[in-house]
Formats: sequence, C-alpha cells, structure tokens
Amino acid sequence: MKTYAFLAGLFAASCLAAPIAHADDANYHMMKPLKSVIHTPHARAAATPHARAAATMLYFGGPVISKVNVVAVMWGANVPKATATGIGPFLAGLVNSTFVDQLSDYDTVGITAQNGDPGTGQTISRGSFAGVITITPANKATTLTDKQVTTELAAQIASGALPAANLNTLYMIYFPSSITIKLGSATSCVDFGAYHESVSATETPSNIFYGVMPACGAFASITYASSHEFAEAVTDPLPTPGSHPAFPQAWNDKGGNEIGDLCEGDNAKLVTKSKTYAITQVFNNTKGACQPGKFTSP
Repeated sequence: MKTYAFLAGLFAASCLAAPIAHADDANYHMMKPLKSVIHTPHARAAATPHARAAATMLYFGGPVISKVNVVAVMWGANVPKATATGIGPFLAGLVNSTFVDQLSDYDTVGITAQNGDPGTGQTISRGSFAGVITITPANKATTLTDKQVTTELAAQIASGALPAANLNTLYMIYFPSSITIKLGSATSCVDFGAYHESVSATETPSNIFYGVMPACGAFASITYASSHEFAEAVTDPLPTPGSHPAFPQAWNDKGGNEIGDLCEGDNAKLVTKSKTYAITQVFNNTKGACQPGKFTSP
C-alpha cells in the first residue's frame, strides 16, 4: 500500500503534494502529504539518495501482473471533471507505453525467490485499457473504510456493472473530493494520497487487484499517483503490511519499499499523440537507479 509524491514547483496549482515517505501506522506504510509543493525527504531512509544508491529490489516469490488490463472506476457521478474526462486517455496511453516496457526488468522467469522457491515464470508486457465506467455505489457514505470500498467493488463486479476480475485485471478507483477514505487509522489526503491492494492475500483466480485514488489534488497529481500505483501493482500485486516483505509479495527492497517508493519526488513524462502527462519514475534494478526520461505511447 504505497503512495505518491511530486517535485517542488511542478504542480503549483495542487492543494496537496505527497512525498513518498512512509511512517508506520499500525500494520500499514503510509506517507505524509504536505500542504505545499515543496518536496522534503523524511521518514524511511530508503527515500534518501544514499539509500537509493545502495538499494536492490528483491524477489520474494509472488506473482506479477503479466499483461495488465486496467479498468477505470468512477465512484459515482461527482468525481472531479478533469479526472472523469481525462483519466481514460491517460490510462489508455500508460498501458501501451515505454513506461510499461521498462517493467520487464521485473519478469519472474528463471529466477529464485529469497526463500529458495522458483519464480512464477512470468513476463511483463504492455497491457490494455478496458475503459472508464461510472458506478452507482450502494454505499452512500462520505467516509469509507478500505473494507467498504472492496465490498462495493466486489458487488459491482458480481452485478455485471464492472468487468469480471482475473489475475491480469487492475481496477483503478477514483473518488469525488467529498469522499474520505480510511485505511486503518490513516485518512486520505491527510495521511496518504493513494494505495494499491488485493482483496485476498493469495493468488486465487477470483482475487481482485485494485488501486484507491482519492481526489487529493490537481489532475497532474492524479496522473502521477496513478502511474505510481499502477507500476507497483504490476510488480507487487499482493502487498503485505509492514516493513518485512515476504511471500506472497513479488518485488520489494529489504525494507518493504516498492519500485515507485525508491524514486520519491522524481518525475518523468508520458507523451501521447495528444498530450503530455506527469508520471512517476520507477526504480530500474539493472541500473540500480530511478529511470528518468520521456516515456512515449503510440
């Protein structure tokens, strides 16, 4: 359950900027958003340049998402207009881009996990976008727990309002600004900016992979957060709580950071035919560094 950040000065219109630094909150790793666009390193040492230089992503034996199929879920009709109209083209570009190509660094073919088990034999390749679907939630509360979010998500899938889940499906859920999400004792847009999770901690065919994307800032912050959670969900779809990663997790460093967490505050661009978007950098294990650049989508 990881969250997002963005560089000083880039999104001056945003009301919240959220560095990817974590403070333990019960069983969860959370980050502390700042009411400014100034990035300051804090919490985990893994966020510092020195720690990044020494970092290595380790494989813990769990699955990755081989060919992701993203479903953008609007939680009702009041999701901010910029997100409701803009997130579809962004996600369609993201899943079919050189940003995804770099994630092949985290294929699980021919490798051995930290516990000695063989890898899952998966390769990560470009995926697909299933579209934007606005649901009518049965739960009308304006403060929602993660459990309430997943209960609604499962009910919408069961009713046919959302496509059926499989182990390549990732539901990215976007919320109105009037809705607050509680994750443990942490509060959206106060203690965290976004996270990804799975309904079950095991790789069952009926498992549901999802990202929770509260309305914490301007659209640039939403695309940044979305790319962060997308990359981490693909490379670690079964996250477990705490700072001690283990099976069924896939890729983490020894402190439990995922591939976006090590690149806190490092920005990249996604360039499509029609627009340029703000996205995160992710850690390149082969190079031992965050991967800057202008990523492209045809």
